[in-house]
Amino acid sequence: MMNEKLLKVIRYSLWHTETAVADRSVYDEMVKHAIAILPATVLSSLSLPEKLFQEWESMIYQQIAYNANCRHVQKDLPVKVPFVILKGTSAAKYYPNPVLRTLGDIDIIPRREDFETAYEELLNAGYRIEKELGRETCFVKDGIMVELHRSFAKLNNPSYAEYLDDLIIENINPTHVLPDIVNGLVLLEHISQHLVRGLGLRQIIDWMMFVNKCLPEEQWEEFREMAKNIGLDTLAITLSRMCEIFLGLPRHAWCEGANEEICNMLMEYILSCGNFGNNRMTVQGLSENVLIYARNPVAFFKLLQSSGMERWKPTEKYFFIRPFAWVYQAGRYVKRGLSQKNSLKSLKAAFSESRKRKKMFDFLGVRQDSKGLTVYKDGVYIKEKTKLFRK
Repeated sequence: MMNEKLLKVIRYSLWHTETAVADRSVYDEMVKHAIAILPATVLSSLSLPEKLFQEWESMIYQQIAYNANCRHVQKDLPVKVPFVILKGTSAAKYYPNPVLRTLGDIDIIPRREDFETAYEELLNAGYRIEKELGRETCFVKDGIMVELHRSFAKLNNPSYAEYLDDLIIENINPTHVLPDIVNGLVLLEHISQHLVRGLGLRQIIDWMMFVNKCLPEEQWEEFREMAKNIGLDTLAITLSRMCEIFLGLPRHAWCEGANEEICNMLMEYILSCGNFGNNRMTVQGLSENVLIYARNPVAFFKLLQSSGMERWKPTEKYFFIRPFAWVYQAGRYVKRGLSQKNSLKSLKAAFSESRKRKKMFDFLGVRQDSKGLTVYKDGVYIKEKTKLFRK
């Protein structure tokens, strides 16, 4: 069921086109979706209990301070080789006030031949390595995380991934900001990367603000051709129409033919997720994710293994237990399921829901682990080989 009160607050915050009323439940949901800063300029116009108003206002000030610190760090990054900023402030510039966009990590990508140099520059400046993944290394200093990308796109088709990464790298420039049309592809592909496991409203609003500023009717066909080259033109149309229906985006003729049933399903799913899926850590949400992958045994075990590696803290220190992370994660699923009343009934409901969502993801063309992912390795983009255990 749609959270209409939440959607009204979002529309009021961004477009000022209707009145809105907020309460504790709206605030909590906006925090979970990392968008609680959105009403910064209209908070005093909302009818709120005094205690909640003070808490919300305090949170906004804290986030604004963090955003300012993040921008300061970004401006003075010790990386001297050419690079561009992905997401973050590159998305914030499309908002009516860039302050309204919650910032998190700083994502940067240099030219492929400059990755090792950028890596050393961050280390030499006192950044410590938080974690190293195949496509990026995460550095931290003074509470700010910088993700240095070797590659960005994570798609099922190697040619799609190579096309987008080449486009990003070709457009690296001294401003560290991508051209709008390329930036839009980055925002779109980022949604595709995270949608299956859970994506919140912050990334959806990033896309909506981009569409509002950069995709008038005369720009659409050029953008659509580029989106087709990464297999995400249907996702672009559906997201945009969904934003028109629920979030107040002004109408665009180019998305009038979108499947509105899918738009409804997609918004209901996004509302259930929270920021990067943190709302879906329930037996229902976990079961739906597991069942999506369970049709493919290899993908199912890879899901268990990767989730276990993320959540089983000892694997960060003890290498010899990492191959058993899937056992740990399977145990978590079982424990959660058995601890719930009517767990069998919930599992059946989750199975039915997972089938619907699998069809939705297929329709949208979004990245799905069960179909095999592209990796950039030794200078080429290839379909990831079956590999259950990360080193």
